[in-house]
Order: sequence, then C-alpha cells, then structure tokens
Amino acid sequence: MIKPLLLAVAFCCLSAQAVTVADLAKHPEFYNVKISPDGKHLAILVNKDNHKTLAFMRTKDYQITYALSNSSDQQPGQYYWVNNERVLIQIERIGGSLEQPRDYGEIYGINYDGSKQALLNSYKSPGLARSNYGQGGYTQLLYRLPEDERNVLVSQTNADSNAQFVSQLNIVTQVQKMNIYTGRMIKEKVSPIGYNRFLVDNNGVPRFVVGKTATDQTKLFYSDGKGEQWISFDEDGENFQPLAFSQDNQSVFALKSVNGAPAGLYRYDLASQKQTLLYQSNIASPTAPLKSSISDIYGVRLDEDYPNYFFIRDDLRVAQIHQALVQAFKGSSVEITSRTDDGKLMVVHVSSDRDPGQFYLFNTDTMKAKFLLTAMAWIKPAEMSPTEAFRIKTADGQSLTGYLTLPKNSDGKNLPTIVMPHGGPHARDYWRFSAWVQTLASQGYAVVQVNFRGSTGFGSNFMRAGYQEWGGKIQDDIYAATQYAIQTGVSSKDHICIAGGSFGGYSAVQSAIRYPDTYKCAIGYAGVYDLPLLYKDGDIKDIRWGDSYLDKTLGLDNKQQQAMSPTYNVNKLKAALFIVHGEEDKRAPISQAYALKKALDDIQYPYEWMVKANEGHGFYKEENIREFYDRSLAFIKKNI
Repeated sequence: MIKPLLLAVAFCCLSAQAVTVADLAKHPEFYNVKISPDGKHLAILVNKDNHKTLAFMRTKDYQITYALSNSSDQQPGQYYWVNNERVLIQIERIGGSLEQPRDYGEIYGINYDGSKQALLNSYKSPGLARSNYGQGGYTQLLYRLPEDERNVLVSQTNADSNAQFVSQLNIVTQVQKMNIYTGRMIKEKVSPIGYNRFLVDNNGVPRFVVGKTATDQTKLFYSDGKGEQWISFDEDGENFQPLAFSQDNQSVFALKSVNGAPAGLYRYDLASQKQTLLYQSNIASPTAPLKSSISDIYGVRLDEDYPNYFFIRDDLRVAQIHQALVQAFKGSSVEITSRTDDGKLMVVHVSSDRDPGQFYLFNTDTMKAKFLLTAMAWIKPAEMSPTEAFRIKTADGQSLTGYLTLPKNSDGKNLPTIVMPHGGPHARDYWRFSAWVQTLASQGYAVVQVNFRGSTGFGSNFMRAGYQEWGGKIQDDIYAATQYAIQTGVSSKDHICIAGGSFGGYSAVQSAIRYPDTYKCAIGYAGVYDLPLLYKDGDIKDIRWGDSYLDKTLGLDNKQQQAMSPTYNVNKLKAALFIVHGEEDKRAPISQAYALKKALDDIQYPYEWMVKANEGHGFYKEENIREFYDRSLAFIKKNI
C-alpha cells in the first residue's frame, strides 16, 4: 500500500527583484538530473558560462565528485547511466558557423569520478568505432543491457568524415553492441529501411523498425528475433507505433490510429494478432510512453489540454508512485527522469506553465521528496502569468484546442493581444512554460496559441487536413482562435499583432495578408515566405524524401504555391512587419528572408529587419535572444 507522500523542500534564497526581459532570455542553469542504477550518484547537466557541462554528485552527502571541464568546441548533450559507475554522453559540437551546438551522433564515456574518459564513436575518426562497414557514423543509445556491465546496444547510421550521410539514397542503419569503455562494436542487425527507429525487446533483441522511403511513405518491419530477416508488418507504419514489449515479450504496447482518428493505446499479441484497446481519446493521441527503464512501459502521458497520465496497471508500484506524485504536485507536469534498479530512489522533474522546472530526489520507502535544483532559480512562478486551455470549433467543423495566457493581475478584458502560431506545421503547442510567451505577458499582452489543422498529436486525418492548406485553412484556423479571443472579451479587436517562429513566422506574415484588417503588426521569425523556393534552397530538399514531402504538403501546382507565398502577395499587406532571421538557417534559409525583403522593397513597403550572423533556425546566443525580445516589444508597442 502506498503511504501518503510528504514533501521535504529546502528552497534556496531567491532575489526579491521582479523578473526582467533579460532574465527570460537566459538559458536554464540546470537542464537535467539523473540517478545512477545503484542510487549512489547523480549526474547533473549544468549551464556554466553559457556552456553545458556534466557534474557528478554523491547522494549520501551531496558532494561533487567530478565535473567536466568546459570546452570551447564541444559540450555534453543527452546522457545516460549505463552501469553504476559510467555515463555515456551524446556530444554537441560548438563553433563553426553556428551559435547553436550541433549533435553529430558522437558518444563520449566517463565514470562518475572522472576516470576512464574516452571518445567512443565519432564521424571524424572511423578507427574509434570500427563497425562492419569500416567507418564511424551517427550513433545513439538504444538499450542498456542489465546483465552486461560492459556493453550497450546502439543504432548507427553511416556517415563520412564531414558528418554527412554517405548517400541520401543508400543510408544504412544498423544495431551494434558497443563496448562502453573501448567503443568496439559488433554488428547485431541491419535495418531494411533508412531514417528509422528501432524497438528492442526485454532481452535486448531488435524486433521492430520503422522508417521512411524515398517517396515519404512510413514503413514498419518486424523480426521474430531469431535471425537477420525483417518482414513487412501488416499494420501501416504511420498508424501503428510500437512503444514497448510486455515483460514476457509476447505482446507489444502500441499506439494505433483507426480511420485517421487520434491514436489509442493497444496491447497487441504477436502470436494471435489479437488487439486489446487500453485507452482511447477522441481529442488527442497519447503524447509519450511512461517507462520505468529504457524499454519497460507502465503508462502514457496525455495532453488533450493539460498534462495527464494513463497507467496501464494500477497494481504496479511505479504507477502507484507516479499517481501519488501527480496528486502531490497537483496542477503540474510530473515526470520521472530516472530511477534506481531496485526502484527505491527516483529523480522527479516538476514543471508548469509558470515554472520552467524543479528537480526532486524521491524515496519510495519513506515517500518523501527532497528538493534538489531548480532549472531557472531567478524565475519566480508566482510572478509568472497563467496559461489556460480552450477549445473551439471552426466554421467547417474542425475541433481545435489552444492556450490563452493572460497577464498576471489583469482583469482579462479588452487586452492588447499577440497571436502566436506554432512552428512545424507538423508539431503542436502544449501547456508548459514558454519564455517568449511569458516575456510578452509580462508587458501586459494576452497571448493566443492554437493547434490548427496540420498539427500533430490529433490523428492523421487532422494532420492531413493541413496538406495544401498552408496559406488557406490553416490560416483560417488561426483567425478563428483570434476571433474567439475577441468574442470572449479578452482581446481588443483593434490591438492585435501576430508573431511566430519557423512555420509560425510564415503564418504570421501569411495571416496578415489573408486577414489584413485583423492584424495590426506581424513578426516573422525564421520563417519561410516563398514556398517554391523550398525546392531549391534549404535542408528539406536534401532529405531523401524531401521533394515528396513538399509535393504532398504544398501541392504540385506552382501557381497554387505562389498564391500561398507571402513573397508573391505583399501588395495585400496593411500590417507593420518585423522580419527576423539567422544567416546560417538551414531549414528556412536566409534566402527566404531576402526574398520577402526584395518583394517589399519593390513596392516600397516599410518593415523592420533583424538578421544575426552565426545563428541558425531560431536564435541560441543569449544576447541575440534578449535583443530579439527587446526589439519585438518595442515594435509591438509602437504598432498596437
């Protein structure tokens, strides 16, 4: 029986000063905390002097045992405990033409006391990780082998010494058993398809792999685990997503979408092919599996509106504990980042719309949580603005979810408003902390976010409803959310601006063109503005299935693409414009911003301009983020 959960919190002293724009532009001080399998040490990803480093701490007295030295050209990214003493780190490279660190699939090993440090795999040095293909490549951890203290399973995609895939048309990904001290690899299995994800069973055997073809089709393959052969699985790879195996490896837990509806959680018996529905929502698909280890699932996270959880078996202790934690931290997102092999200790991450995150060490015997760290100690949740969920229906019958953030201490009426469409478009907004949203709300603006058609997480029908509607019905959905804010009395109809990044940057300018009397100003941040240009410039065209993706989502008619492109329709604008871009953006290349600039110059339409060297798809350097926030606020204030 689960005891009542008690919170033993020892918060550090915080400044009494109000949060500033500069505060909100900062990176977190602490990114993640994970506990070793034996519970004796914590590994903490820390921001030191604007670079990440990894520090190790004893749990018995919270003393630091070792911290990686800062490097000018590399830093730790994702990391994993692989036995009681050793952590594997995905290295991020710093420098070159980008402020944003990049992950090239290099793996570094280190013990908690700093011993036995080694670069185990690198795209630059094939000799470090000799695969059967005789080269290095992009490597990711797949599975910790509990009965093997010296090896793990990794997936490796072949790459050349410049970190480029050897051939976009002949990508080879394989599962390898890698020695965690030497980097030596032994081939286990080769994937039949590129751009893939593997799922291994509880014996560490690769059993499922899903990937994409050159025509942007998602394919799913299955193996009985007894040889090299893969067979095409009966279920569609796009609508059937295996998550984890049952303990006996006889069944697989999977997300399955029927007739394009939001996916349900199923248990699929591999022998009988019997499918048992465990959970289904008519609004949204489950967001992510809840795992007690890298492969063992006990539930799923749900995000219809606010974070929620479904537990597959209420009698499992880890599920009972997670339920108790959710109750103790009511109104927050509660995630278990890691736990010991015996399940007695776990690290818990708690966050919300107003809290960027806090970490606790939870003892499952005493049912007490001890406060460890807060991600951004200078952010005081009580001073942040609350975010509430809403649901609306469009004129053509689409159901949309969204979020409305109101400035703290406002009456929520007749407010100047920023509409903020998300990027993607195949992504979605969640109820969570957003520095950009909080920056705007701190200055008295309401912020409207909506999951328009084309967003992911609401079923394939909803996502496909956005195909070839980038400039049309997607923008109509954004307008519908804007009208909701006006009609409910939240927003002043004469004081509305629209701002977004990536696809949201496109939508900001396109919505200002489609609804010129609604939006008084628009901020396009890392946006695309000339859709035909996507076929010629940027990294989408370099992906094996890139052209097929563009054909599917934009349509084959060049005139239709131009009709949805702001660059070809600037004569319809009335709103003030602020164009923001990074010179090294590969997804939405700088040529997109210059194409819009030229079109505006040709008709002598005024705009503001901010371009930063060495920045990619969204700014990373704190001083650039701060300048972007400051200039955006000044631009908005001037126009609404």
